[in-house]
Amino acid sequence: MGMNTAIGEFDEWQDMLTAVCGFFTISAPKTSFSGQLELGRFGAFDIAGVASNISKIEKTSKDVSRSDDANLFLILGVEGEAVLEQDGANARLGVGDMCLIDSRRPSEFRYKSGFKQISVHLPEMRTREMFCNRELPLAKILKYQDNALLRECVVNMYERAQTGARMTSSSVESADRLAQNEDCLRLLRQMVFGGAYNAEDSDLSVNQYKRVNQYIEDNLYDPDLNLDKIADACFITRRSLCRLFERANLSPFAWIRMRRLERARTDIMNCKDGETCTDIAFAYGFNSSPHFSRVFKNKFGLPPKKLQMQSRVLS
Repeated sequence: MGMNTAIGEFDEWQDMLTAVCGFFTISAPKTSFSGQLELGRFGAFDIAGVASNISKIEKTSKDVSRSDDANLFLILGVEGEAVLEQDGANARLGVGDMCLIDSRRPSEFRYKSGFKQISVHLPEMRTREMFCNRELPLAKILKYQDNALLRECVVNMYERAQTGARMTSSSVESADRLAQNEDCLRLLRQMVFGGAYNAEDSDLSVNQYKRVNQYIEDNLYDPDLNLDKIADACFITRRSLCRLFERANLSPFAWIRMRRLERARTDIMNCKDGETCTDIAFAYGFNSSPHFSRVFKNKFGLPPKKLQMQSRVLS
């Protein structure tokens, strides 16, 4: 991961939290501030380590309207204790506890003292497809005594993400990471629905999504990536491809753009010496540096060059 160092200034930490997890409303602590932020990528999942001594983080309706995030946050408590609220439900998250939070809805996180959490960002399109659009238990603790395998999977992805955030691995390694993403979702599904789970969609639909998802993730660098190209490569019709996105209320064009921006963000936070934001922008199909800077700031709250500079200082 790019950052694994204490951040001494609250404003810097808030900027980085926005870049990593989206827009939130946060009040500075009355005492001296301390905090940490990490971001890595494992397969199709962004994985964040978040720590601080603040007392509350809130995602208001205004914060939601400012963002085009489409992720479910699978949160694992590592240190401290928190109360997470969403849609009238609340979860008291202790060490080893896990719960789900939807990035597209208001939420509130309250902390007694210092805390650390691992947040796995599950792309909503994939998660909703895996669960056949069934309602998920937001802000509810996933039973501790039953979550050992899922916890182990999350920690393993988090630790492996630390060893290589950039997508420079072989196609075999890439497929292995995407397979572990699938294992994480299957374990989550088993925990939520257990033996009572019955897929309402056919296995064909799930297999179609897996092919589409892997093809998109493997080809985000392709400037000519479009619906016809994806449909042809995945042996489905363009209409069937669009239906996969419609089930999650997403536009395929917006989804590809969002995934490119999220991948570019992680690469910028972990960029090599001599590598520029423009290099990364062009690698993901953005052919105008000013346009990339504008859409990047709209999504993550700060320009790519500022994020790069702060990440280098903190790493």
